[in-house]
This record gives sequence, structure tokens and C-alpha cells, in this order.
Amino acid sequence: MNTISDIVLNESPTDVILWLVRGNGISHPRLDNLYNRNEWANTGDCLQLINLIKKMSQEGLIKHGGNGYIMGPNWREPEFLSPKKYEL
Repeated sequence: MNTISDIVLNESPTDVILWLVRGNGISHPRLDNLYNRNEWANTGDCLQLINLIKKMSQEGLIKHGGNGYIMGPNWREPEFLSPKKYEL
């Protein structure tokens, strides 16, 4: 299994999204595809993913910008990045 799939399967969706929006961000189709390929790990289905995106947007963790989601004003580093849990 690759590192990205390991992260999607083992980390909270909130932390995964926070990680993916760093830099240039991520489009909704790419995010949807990532979770779909991993059998909706920790999200259940597309609707739960959409609801999580809405909640994170309302909290200011992410925002719409460019071609998708980017870091919001209240963005924080995902917990799994601190202990260098994965080789990225």
C-alpha cells in the first residue's frame, strides 16, 4: 500500500484534508476520488465527506480558492505531521 492510502485509512478525515490543502490545495473531485478509491475510509460515503467539508469551511480550517479547497484562516497542522509518522 502507498503512503497516501495509509494516511487516508489511518488518520481522521479532518487531518487528511488539512494535510491535502497545504500548498496549492486540492479540488473536490480529486478529494472525492481519493476517498472513493479507499472505500470511503473513515467517512462512510460522499455525503459525509461533503458535510465534513462544509463544517471545516464554517470553522475556517479550509476555504474555497483557486481550483478547490485551500488553507483557511484557522488552518492548523495535522496531528500526524508532528511526530513524522509517515515518510513523505
